[in-house]
Amino acid sequence: LSAAAVVGISVAAAVAVLGCGCLGFVLLFLFRTKKSRRGSAVRVPSSAVPQVCLQYSLEEVTRATSDWAVANKIGSGGFGDVFRGVDPYNPAIPWAVKRARVLTNDFRREVNEMATKHHPHLVRLLGFCIDGDAASENIEQIVIYEFMPNGDLSKRLSAEDPLTLKQRLEILIGVARGLEYLHSFGIVHRDIKPANILLDANMQSKIADFGLVRMGEGTQLHSTRVLGTPGYVDPAYSQSQKAPTTADVHSFGVLALELLTNRNAVFVVEGGQQVNIREWTQKKLATKRIADICDPRIQAPEALVRRLAELAASCTAMPTASRPTMAKVASELEALKDEFVGHEVNRAARNIDEQIHSASTLHRPLDEELDRISNMTPSSGPASTLRDGSGIVPVSGSTHEDESLCGNVSQTAGRGDF
Repeated sequence: LSAAAVVGISVAAAVAVLGCGCLGFVLLFLFRTKKSRRGSAVRVPSSAVPQVCLQYSLEEVTRATSDWAVANKIGSGGFGDVFRGVDPYNPAIPWAVKRARVLTNDFRREVNEMATKHHPHLVRLLGFCIDGDAASENIEQIVIYEFMPNGDLSKRLSAEDPLTLKQRLEILIGVARGLEYLHSFGIVHRDIKPANILLDANMQSKIADFGLVRMGEGTQLHSTRVLGTPGYVDPAYSQSQKAPTTADVHSFGVLALELLTNRNAVFVVEGGQQVNIREWTQKKLATKRIADICDPRIQAPEALVRRLAELAASCTAMPTASRPTMAKVASELEALKDEFVGHEVNRAARNIDEQIHSASTLHRPLDEELDRISNMTPSSGPASTLRDGSGIVPVSGSTHEDESLCGNVSQTAGRGDF
């Protein structure tokens, strides 16, 4: 080949290689762009359960909430608004999308903090969105949680259908175990209250907004929003502006009293006077008016009411060093549940007893019936009777066996609806 031909071939080859390189670069750019639109995965190390916290664009989150439709708003507060949404790439997965009104410079760090914490009684973080210039006021900070179908505890407490005694104890146990887990990492919630306790499909309690504060050296605080809620805030924390784990223990004590009494943290009594639930309960305990403490819509043994009220009061005690840890509180609650389960009488059991009693009044006295039966049939041994709506049914066995049977029927029904 001539020198000119060789040069021509070399130039053509170089152009071809350059073209292929450019094409590959374009394809790679398009692939990464498409992947980023679908949410970039931010993997955070976890020694427990490996999780993926996805970062979504503002466009994706807006689409997930139907353009922030008012009909999808499920909550609002000083922190911002909460909307129900769905995963834009899997509509079968519901979301709870919290759009922050109070912004923080440590948003990414706090998201990473929340993404590394996994516990059955903590609401799971699914993703986040940050959009806009941090130097300007036009910035969006959004967190995406798993959706809790039974809403928050505040709304559930005000519902017409009351929580059973068992449900109340289980809710408190779940919150206590969740706080115990957070405190093991030095994380202080600072705003434990019914509105921040969410209930899943099985009525299991889960703590929301748990990535708020972490105690660093010198107890320096990092917070994503304003300090606590009046009525729940530990007075010692209000004075010192430092939130040790005992601040959460105090708030939990107030929460426990709310569940026990069905009263607000601060409520109004006759004469228009505002009363703190802690002081009100302590006066009732001091005067031994235990029956006044319990929510009248549920039936609970007086011993349980007294011990639960005393446990809650110990959580709010001063000095703060005298307060129990959340691990101890959880163990005490579990012991109370184990000891008193079955003591809440349900409607079904009461109805059975009432029907038996009502039916018995329609018939002749038991002695007369036994005499009549013994005259009609040969006596073959001791007999007893169980009454039902249709009359007298002879049952072989002793009276003690029959009483045991009735007791078992009632107790079994009682356990079923405790």
